[in-house]
Amino acid sequence: ARLPCLLLALLHSATTVSAAAPRPGAPHVPRERLPLRTEGRFIVDRLGERVKWACVNWYGPESISYAFGGLEKRPIAEIVNRIVELGFNCVRVPYSLEAHVRNPVIDDQFIAANRFLAGKTFLDGFDAGITALTEAGLMVIIDQHVSRAGYCCHWSQDEGLWYVPGYPEDVWIDSLVNMTRRYRTNPLVVAFDLRNEVHDLHSNPQWGSGFMMTWGDGNPKTDWAAAATRAGNRVLAENKDLLIVVMALCFGMELRPLRTHPIKLDLPNRVVYQTHNYIEYQFWNLLPRDLGLTFGTLRLLLVVACVLMAAAIYFLINAWRRYGAPRPPCNVLLISVGAWVFIFALIFAFVAHLVFKAACTYCKWGASVDFLPWVYVWLLVAVCGLAVACFGWRTAGMPRGAADLLEMESYSLQSDASDEDDLAPQGGKGRSLGGHWDRGLFIKFQAFIVCTFLLLLFAWSFIAVNVVDTYSFNERWIDKQWGFALEEGQPYTAPVWMGEFGYLNHGSFWLTFMRYLSARDVDFSYWAINGIKYSEGFNGADGIYHPLPGGPRWVVELFGILGPDWQTVKKAWMMRDLQALMESPSRWIPTDIGCVSDFLGHFCDVPFRGP
Repeated sequence: ARLPCLLLALLHSATTVSAAAPRPGAPHVPRERLPLRTEGRFIVDRLGERVKWACVNWYGPESISYAFGGLEKRPIAEIVNRIVELGFNCVRVPYSLEAHVRNPVIDDQFIAANRFLAGKTFLDGFDAGITALTEAGLMVIIDQHVSRAGYCCHWSQDEGLWYVPGYPEDVWIDSLVNMTRRYRTNPLVVAFDLRNEVHDLHSNPQWGSGFMMTWGDGNPKTDWAAAATRAGNRVLAENKDLLIVVMALCFGMELRPLRTHPIKLDLPNRVVYQTHNYIEYQFWNLLPRDLGLTFGTLRLLLVVACVLMAAAIYFLINAWRRYGAPRPPCNVLLISVGAWVFIFALIFAFVAHLVFKAACTYCKWGASVDFLPWVYVWLLVAVCGLAVACFGWRTAGMPRGAADLLEMESYSLQSDASDEDDLAPQGGKGRSLGGHWDRGLFIKFQAFIVCTFLLLLFAWSFIAVNVVDTYSFNERWIDKQWGFALEEGQPYTAPVWMGEFGYLNHGSFWLTFMRYLSARDVDFSYWAINGIKYSEGFNGADGIYHPLPGGPRWVVELFGILGPDWQTVKKAWMMRDLQALMESPSRWIPTDIGCVSDFLGHFCDVPFRGP
């Protein structure tokens, strides 16, 4: 009789411990500790304690469905509960100006599992989502995502500006003010994200030669900092308890103008800067995808190329020695080296120009700072090489030109074996040939210069391929782009929120970026919780937006945390890594071996059954 009692006691104890176990992830912020403020690089509550935004994006209201994703599959409460179970403490919620201004009725197919919304409008559905999230204790950041309802964001779209035809700046600001007024009494609506992924307006779809977004120059058409200041002050005038989230330039990748022009609103300690990061934002990560090679394979090919060039140089040097190791005339040396420097520098300038134009597709400001100077540097090197070649030509002292440089004055060297015997060293000393070179030796000298240039190029490329895949290099790059704003004690110091990032593979890009977010203890919002989406098209590997044949349809959200059932977690490694980032300080460490290749469509999945 005592054994069943003991078993019941143990069962009750285990149930009690399980119920008392802490929820994984980020702590929720009690309403009595709101509103939030900024203090240096951190977001803090009213007691001055750190609040880390560990968010997830839940999209849909900004799309042509006008409804939160998943309402066609699950009751809204189930989706919200799943977000809570996974450990997030806040949600970024996007909407479009078109939806807000028109307030259309939501089609029944998008709310099939939430019949109480049948016949309701966009604002009704949006209210239902905000209410469900905040009643669950989640903080909400409302994101003014796009002007026209639909897909975002691609460099060919004009949605990169805060104004578009039909939706001028005053409509944008009025929408932000009206949304602020609508949720003013809900303290868990803690911030407004003024605009998503601002970027250049491309009048030339091929290279993007249109409007360049600026920051702090006062141009009313392009100065995003000024526009954000105007909008932020209007929002704060309506509700002083909000934080104002300001997107970085160039799809959220570029905050460097902040160093000289930090945004200052009428109320202090309100600005949070937002950045985004996807694999294409660090362009070198596209090498495996675009070349179809892993970094390891690329390194091997470069080693082989270096060996081949070194072997060619070795044989050319041996051939030169068999000739008696004659020193090239000074003018031949100057003309040859100068001419090849001129040619290679022009090639490098052309390549740098192509890289600059390609980078302009995403960010003309950054491309002008990072890549355009290299075009001028290589052009300067080309000019210097041409000057050296011309100087050698002038000092040749041979009026008939280059032909005389190749003509023997006292005897002619031949490259065949019989002549090599005649030129063998005598008495243990090499035969001095002075400036007397034949055509064969001259050609070999040109080949030696070219092979040396190529060896240096391949060696540099090998080093670069090894370096760009390291954490140290990526850390410095991100610090340069936006991480510097997290440095305490600077005029520009402010919280930086990683408002969007997502990926498919547990490869080097993911692991490197997780390590950075952990080391810097960065607030974040993963894109996205959605399992499926009603999609109009996709960005192809060619960088072009492709509408879906036959029109919009339901497709799998590749970066989504949940599966098509809106309950199952698709990738165990992803959820474990995100949960490790939710704490402050972060406890993230790499939990799985990464994929061999960061290549889209190449998965490394294992089941995830918890929490």
